[in-house]
Amino acid sequence: MIVCHGEMAEGMLDAARMIVGKQDGIVAVNLREEDSVESLMDRIAAAIEEVDHGDGVLILVDVFGASPFNASARLAVQRDQIEVISGVSLPMLLELAVQREGQSLTKLVEVAREAGMSGIRTLSETLDKKPVEQ
Repeated sequence: MIVCHGEMAEGMLDAARMIVGKQDGIVAVNLREEDSVESLMDRIAAAIEEVDHGDGVLILVDVFGASPFNASARLAVQRDQIEVISGVSLPMLLELAVQREGQSLTKLVEVAREAGMSGIRTLSETLDKKPVEQ
């Protein structure tokens, strides 16, 4: 599940579908300006029910400590087998999409963290050059 401010969650899911194809069991929940934390929690809870088939739910959010994180975290502490990861990125989402089948929630958390960190690269490092000094 992806939970983000604005239309980011749906946009990320759309981009992932473009790259790796349709993904069953992945849903996007967008935080709209008019949403309260409680209404966001209601929509996240409904999405959890939609995708949880007993193996747990991984919730990817945009910013640690912001409303998508807080609403997701409040639900996660009420139930077992829900993990929340902040800092969602397209590389993280893509890696999870291609590796998720047959993996435990614990393993997917590891995959997400590694993909998120390794997804940050610079051209100068890739070309083995020093960045231009200003």
